[in-house]
Amino acid sequence: MLIHKNFIGGNIKVVSQNDNDVYVENELRDTQGDWFYWAFCVENACGKTITFHFQDVRLGFYGPAVSHDLKEWRWLNDKGENEFTYTFGENENKVYFAHSMLYHPDRFLRFASAKSLDVEEFCKSQKGRSLPCVKFGSGERSIVLTSRHHACESTGNYVLEGLLEELIEHPIENTKILCVPFVDYDGVVDGDQGKSRAPWDHNRDYDYNVPSIYEVTQKIKEYVAINGCHYAFDFHAPWHWGEQNDKVFIVHKSFEQVDRVNAFGKIFEESITEGSAKYYCKDNYEFGKGWNTAVPSFARYMLMREENELAFTLETTYFGLRDNVVSQEKMIELGRCFARALKRFIVEKEGKNPLVKA
Repeated sequence: MLIHKNFIGGNIKVVSQNDNDVYVENELRDTQGDWFYWAFCVENACGKTITFHFQDVRLGFYGPAVSHDLKEWRWLNDKGENEFTYTFGENENKVYFAHSMLYHPDRFLRFASAKSLDVEEFCKSQKGRSLPCVKFGSGERSIVLTSRHHACESTGNYVLEGLLEELIEHPIENTKILCVPFVDYDGVVDGDQGKSRAPWDHNRDYDYNVPSIYEVTQKIKEYVAINGCHYAFDFHAPWHWGEQNDKVFIVHKSFEQVDRVNAFGKIFEESITEGSAKYYCKDNYEFGKGWNTAVPSFARYMLMREENELAFTLETTYFGLRDNVVSQEKMIELGRCFARALKRFIVEKEGKNPLVKA
């Protein structure tokens, strides 16, 4: 039996093992403090029943996410407090397990190809990889969409995929769009936590008074300096689980945009379909509450620009509660609902005269 992390997004350390029990822990790498992301592959365990034990609480409500191809994911729905047991079929030679449903960069490339989107190199990553982006549409209005400022937060990519699909099929006129789906691309590929990366993570690299240390964040700043940023949305996942973290919610990033964000939130809630993960405007997280303070972030940087109409973070739970269980399909549909809400918000706010502030 082979247990390894040799794939995009892999993260695990095997502490010890015998025939029926494997003891593992996740790798924090350069994350300051604790975090919970892990992902590993098991090969050559056909016919065996193995219990995997973690040294801390690393499992969600429904056990691990399980895949055979890094494309389709399901919940195992079997776990103990810090462990899960899996019986491998006689021909089940390779199985992937992860904290949550991973979003492989190849999935984005396949999506872009299917939608006839050209994937461009936005810049080089810190490790010299070609960091992808897509640009489409034209006009005076500029929308910037990002995800994976924290490498492990894969649910945001599913939402972003649905959002892009809807905007491609039903464009917002007079609008150009930049999408950077993997801001911390090295972290996504290497399987890092990404959150609280030393000396600071990608989402803290937007201080107006401090130069950016990551090439990608500097390039995003340069792009909006040239093209403007009338609308900016950053797709994240919150902490592991519990209370607010089990919901889909908008994070307010200023007091000045509260009314506009709530107006969008009401439209967004009305746009949610039966097949979507559920969102309720009442769950929006107030600015100045708890951890939501005036620290540098992508959304705060964008909303401080003079032309900006709306900028915020959308947090999408890793697992969801029993009446709102996360799946790949529900997250993608949530993105479609977001796009419809955005189009309606722009039409209702700006009317027939684009870029006119209410």
